[in-house]
Amino acid sequence: MPHPIHGWCGKILNVDLTEGRITERNTMDHADRFLGGRGIATRIYWEEVGPEVKALDPENRLIFMTGPLGAVGAQGASRFVVAGKSPLSMPEGFCYGNMGGFFGPFLKRAGYDGVVLSGRSETPVYLFIDNGGARLLDASGLWGQGVYATRDRLKAIHGDKVRFVTTGPAGEHLCRSANLMTDNEGSATGGFGAVLGSKNLKAVAVTGTGHPTAARPDEVKDLNRRVIELTARPPLVPPFPPDQVTRAGKGSCYQCGLVCDYRNTYVTASGKEVIRKCQSMFVYFPWVMRRPKETAETAIDATGLCNDQSFCTMEMYNVVEWIDAAYKAGYLTDRRTGLKIDELGTSAFFRDLVDMIVHREGFGDILAEGLLRAGEILGEEAKAHFSNEVSGVGGGATYSGREYLTNSLLYALEPRQPIAMLHEISRLTGQWVNHQADPASSPVSSDVYRAAAQRFWGHDRAWDMTVPDGKAIAAARMMDRTFAKDSLILCDSCWPLMVSRHTPDGVGDPSLESRYFSAVTGIDTDEADLLEYGERIFNLQRAILIREGHRPKTDDVPAEFNFTDPVETVFMNPEVIVPGVGDEIVSHKGKTLDRDVYETLRREFYELRGWDVETGLQKKETLERLGLGELIRDGFG
Repeated sequence: MPHPIHGWCGKILNVDLTEGRITERNTMDHADRFLGGRGIATRIYWEEVGPEVKALDPENRLIFMTGPLGAVGAQGASRFVVAGKSPLSMPEGFCYGNMGGFFGPFLKRAGYDGVVLSGRSETPVYLFIDNGGARLLDASGLWGQGVYATRDRLKAIHGDKVRFVTTGPAGEHLCRSANLMTDNEGSATGGFGAVLGSKNLKAVAVTGTGHPTAARPDEVKDLNRRVIELTARPPLVPPFPPDQVTRAGKGSCYQCGLVCDYRNTYVTASGKEVIRKCQSMFVYFPWVMRRPKETAETAIDATGLCNDQSFCTMEMYNVVEWIDAAYKAGYLTDRRTGLKIDELGTSAFFRDLVDMIVHREGFGDILAEGLLRAGEILGEEAKAHFSNEVSGVGGGATYSGREYLTNSLLYALEPRQPIAMLHEISRLTGQWVNHQADPASSPVSSDVYRAAAQRFWGHDRAWDMTVPDGKAIAAARMMDRTFAKDSLILCDSCWPLMVSRHTPDGVGDPSLESRYFSAVTGIDTDEADLLEYGERIFNLQRAILIREGHRPKTDDVPAEFNFTDPVETVFMNPEVIVPGVGDEIVSHKGKTLDRDVYETLRREFYELRGWDVETGLQKKETLERLGLGELIRDGFG
């Protein structure tokens, strides 16, 4: 009799849109080594997407993958991963995103751990999944619609409980910055909306009433109570004028009872209630606040417009910032762009800008290629007005290696901005900064900061951002934990739980993730085991990047501005301060990243990883240790 599967559903859908054929594959062929989520998605990409495939080719895969902790009650486990070749990265290459809401858990409730999309339909279709079955349906009535109209139509057809992933007109017009959107305002950047559009697939909709099981449900309940207790705290309040926008509550994802800083409901002065997420809330906010006659509702609406059209808010922020700088410098004019740039900050300007990009009209056709490619089209004079954020998928200057030394390695070794990894330092430091101003606002004193850093980052000097000691070990630990977390799949809003107001020493618990995994699946696993899963998946991603042209000696380096452009301010840390020894406070304002220090860190990181120190390539014995022997047969090691 086969051993019962707990956590996973055991099935993944394969959808060949060219042939209109739907089949299934066995999740468990990969789960033992790659868990789920990012791990299994990366594995499928390795097997099925060669380096010669272009992002908008039918042969590219768009892979949606849940993890074993979803839909079984685990806290902060309602997410899913999307992976494929990104049209936004330059050059095109492997990328991933991470989305919340309800789609991932309901996909599991329908009986599937994931969906792998390939090919291209001759006509617009959408995929409907319902309790162990799936079929392709006509989407001609949905094509051309925004995300919100698509939502309403899907609900009218399939009922209010239908959940979905879709793209708006930006994806249909193959804008390289088009994102994917889910119910509950979930989104993923990387240009994956354009990949969906290139396949003539408007949406994946799902309804499900099943209940994936946990091996030890009482233990899961005990862990839930413990995690909710440890994470209890007042929510962060965004800096909107309180007379214009107020926080009304959480915009909770499925089965999540945790305090969330990322997804909340807000009410505007006119009575409009919306769900907004952290970064996306501020896509237009700075420019709106510069115009006395505009209110914060204009900024709130700008986010909604991007979401409805499925245009990435991170990319749009960079576009607006570039237009502003280039206009002030005299490079851009109304005549050249077709915009009334002196109206920047108004609702009309933003709508005109979004419309021209999404529909690839005039100057918008260039911007629809993404700012990096727009710079190549327009030339050096245009690129001279780019901010440091214009450096790849998801931006590239936030929490950089200039202020937080460990992050230089994180940026250098990921195909996109590794925001979940960056948050390990930035959130801890931000809470420490708050404690300096008001000890009652945060439990993170200097002592708590140092203790948490040592416990979670694996070295007694990992906390000290003034020296390179322990930074390579810390980077490796953050990577491994994040890869495992993104495979289980757990939300970045609360995981890892590094600090707490409700422990005697203020330090959180890095064993909770492995305890959840053990309780749900029945596979007894500790923290070290889980980190090894992360290391294995990281090395598989490394092989993909190298196969696609990544050159370790020249490409394992953060963006050039880190070495040349002194840091002036950081989000959540305007004075760029970090803890020193004892009660000392050290400022990194005006600092750059030292090239020799970075090279020392890189060599140390290679050695820790079991890679060749001179080439940055993986050694045979490392791949064998991680159970990746098939990579050796493919020429690695």
